[in-house]
Amino acid sequence: MAINDDVPGLAVTVRCHERPLHELEDPNSHDDDAVACPTTSKYIECVDDTEFDLSIVVDSTYHWGYRNHILIASTYVDGKHIRGSVIRSRETDLGGLGIRQIKGQEVCNSSGLWSVRKFKFAPVKTIDDAQKERVESDLKVAKTLGTIEIKFMRAIEYGPGTSRHNHSAKSGTFELAEKSLKGKAVSHGTSYGVCEAIPTPSWVDARDIVEDNGPILVFKFMYRSRDALKRELIIPRSPSRSPTLENMTSAERDRLARERLNELRDRKVKRENRNPVIKREVGEVVDLTEDPPAPRPTKRSRLQDGREVDVVDLTDD
Repeated sequence: MAINDDVPGLAVTVRCHERPLHELEDPNSHDDDAVACPTTSKYIECVDDTEFDLSIVVDSTYHWGYRNHILIASTYVDGKHIRGSVIRSRETDLGGLGIRQIKGQEVCNSSGLWSVRKFKFAPVKTIDDAQKERVESDLKVAKTLGTIEIKFMRAIEYGPGTSRHNHSAKSGTFELAEKSLKGKAVSHGTSYGVCEAIPTPSWVDARDIVEDNGPILVFKFMYRSRDALKRELIIPRSPSRSPTLENMTSAERDRLARERLNELRDRKVKRENRNPVIKREVGEVVDLTEDPPAPRPTKRSRLQDGREVDVVDLTDD
């Protein structure tokens, strides 16, 4: 559940099958100096063709004191306005909760019957289309694709009102020129799935408090596939597994054996080059790295005139 300490008491959750999606911190959330109001920015992981909804909660810790105002939570998906949800102070009296569930886009058919077309994560497909007009058009779409925003406005209620929005929802796939997504890890947009009948909605005549100069709080969710979250370094990349003989193919094992054999041969050649030999006689070699041979033993003999001389035994090996 996303909250913001600057405006306590307001919270938003994106859910699948009524279970909150895990929220991941936006590492760039503090880099935008142009933000005009407190903003909470999160990443969430999405799965192809999975339905989702939004849960908006206002509790009793929200400060209602200023001018007896109401809160309007305006929901935008992929830059498109979905609806504005009104929450009043009496809903949070005595510790109560003001809760709104936004399941999809409300539509009205030709018979005047209302239904809601449920939100669904739809994967983005890319095409190699370099036409300037197509790229420029898709750039506008890609700018807000993969983003959910809920903007809380303070307003003064004047009575019942009428809808001023065109209530329609187109379901389909997202096919964008590859060049329009350069530098963006956008993987999904929001499509619309199953229709569910609902009562006719009601509207109020409410006017924003001028001195607020816009929203008092914004919640922003960027939804991406797991691979896209890894590319943006929101979640760590999977470590590469160390190869083992069991998970190698026969070709990989043969290549590994050849590389090892070549390595052993290279070592043998280098070892032989470090130990040079010279030829002394036919069939005899001397290793110059060995210690020099010990000198032949000599004998001394006395001649008839009394002199002593050294005698070498030539019969020794």
